[in-house]
Amino acid sequence: MTLDFTCQKCEGTFEIDAQDLIDGSEKLECPHCNTRAPANVVDDFVAALTEMRAQVAALSKRFTLSTTLESEDLAELDADDDDDEDLDEDDEDLEDEDEER
Repeated sequence: MTLDFTCQKCEGTFEIDAQDLIDGSEKLECPHCNTRAPANVVDDFVAALTEMRAQVAALSKRFTLSTTLESEDLAELDADDDDDEDLDEDDEDLEDEDEER
């Protein structure tokens, strides 16, 4: 499985084989400007890729899967996460008010 990336800093494009990323033989680094993703984000991404590969393998007994996931498709999920954070902050404000009473 090949992953296509576009660097947000220099707009350079590059590909990484998912297995190389999972094995650790390839780093998630822009070859044009050397921008790197934070280690914790890469670790979480690799864990998600590993889980996805395992689940696709399980599905492969009955289905063939082809997928495309664009970062822009996730903007809606980011907005939902922001709303959840706002709700958490509102809950904390209410708890603070209850403690003051």
